[in-house]
Amino acid sequence: DMKEAIKRIKNDLGPDAVILSTRNVKKGGGAFGMFSREVVEVVAARDYTNKPQDGQSYHESFQGHAADNAVTDNGLRDEVQKIRVEMSLTPAELRGMKSEIAVLKEYIQELIRGDEDEEIKTFSDKIVLFQRRLISGGIDPSLARRLIKIIDNKIQGDQKDNMDQINRYGLEMLQKQVKTTGPVYKTNSGQKIAVFIGPTGVGKTTTIAKIAAKYTLVDKKKVNLLTFDTFRIGAIEQLKIYAKIIGLPVDIVLSPSDLPDIINKRRDADLILIDTAGRNHKDRVFIGELRELLNHTRSLDCHLVLSATSSDIILTDIINQFSDMPISGLLFTKLDEAAKFGLIFNAMIKAQKPLSYFATGQRVPEDIEMSTPERLCKLILGMDTINCH
Repeated sequence: DMKEAIKRIKNDLGPDAVILSTRNVKKGGGAFGMFSREVVEVVAARDYTNKPQDGQSYHESFQGHAADNAVTDNGLRDEVQKIRVEMSLTPAELRGMKSEIAVLKEYIQELIRGDEDEEIKTFSDKIVLFQRRLISGGIDPSLARRLIKIIDNKIQGDQKDNMDQINRYGLEMLQKQVKTTGPVYKTNSGQKIAVFIGPTGVGKTTTIAKIAAKYTLVDKKKVNLLTFDTFRIGAIEQLKIYAKIIGLPVDIVLSPSDLPDIINKRRDADLILIDTAGRNHKDRVFIGELRELLNHTRSLDCHLVLSATSSDIILTDIINQFSDMPISGLLFTKLDEAAKFGLIFNAMIKAQKPLSYFATGQRVPEDIEMSTPERLCKLILGMDTINCH
């Protein structure tokens, strides 16, 4: 088991050995890995970091050693040994290993961040307090670190201890990082086509209904709805109900090749909104169908619809799966259910795409708004709230 692996590592490499990684591998067996045994491979290295001398802190020892041995990758060098421990993993053991790996990864990341943390120690207490405020708002710690470096370089002298000044400039600086698309339809821009894609359960159909109602009832534009969602039971009926209430036509797209003819039939519409199926974002067949749909459509805006209640890990995975799509903007739903709003900022930075709309509740058409830098940043910093009805 894992204890046996650690014991063997300590015996071979000494008490200062550091585990770098673990992974599952197959050992033995015939063709295609049949009848093979599952083993765990543990990669470890000897830590040559100097031990602190009497009266010297670990921090001081590390600084001195790093200056003399900058090329040794923080002392982890040479004598890397792989030890395979044959074992049959139970689900509980596998979960335990994943937990241990997460701790090890965090340890290594802390070593990498060592130099950066030393720089942060030179910042004023008030600037560090603002950093904590960013992180508590959901901003990724690495992004928060970069942001406060900008603040520290911009603010001079006594202003670095002025919390009001730091908050004002921090908000201004954060807003400058946020990019938005503006409205889906701009006056006198000719016909606009917008398609909404994304994983299941994020509220694409309801969001489309909100946008359609706004442009039909408020802006008096001619709007047409299309649906490419024949996968979910009741999806077409849901859109038809919304369309009947608003007074809009609905066209069903059975095949991507049908799309040009339908759009030509609706060429007098100011705005065409296309709904798509919500399915597992890891389904490559589904992704291929969406790509084919987009290839059959002339110039359009493609909005990736995401939930503000997701985690950073899930959002990153979804963004990666849709990365080869011509995404125009990110549309976030369920802001009224979100605990923190920094993950919206994180996703925008990771995707390198602007934000389009925020859906803030269940009401149609009221609970939708164009995203703005000021709105998002004030939500992140706790200076604004979502009104729930």
